[in-house]
Amino acid sequence: MTAPAIALMILTILLVWGGLVASVVLLQVLSVPSDEETKAAQEAIEVQLALRDQKERYEAYRI
Repeated sequence: MTAPAIALMILTILLVWGGLVASVVLLQVLSVPSDEETKAAQEAIEVQLALRDQKERYEAYRI
């Protein structure tokens, strides 16, 4: 193998393994949201979807 091919292979291996290590570390460091936080986030998503639906209906009738 040529030197550029080996360098690219090493770079790719480091990128893949580095991503794996970063993922494992972040899984350990970041906290899991509580049930209350999850419920609040879901309610916020539902409100945003309802607002978007209302806007789409308004735009459809406006045309």
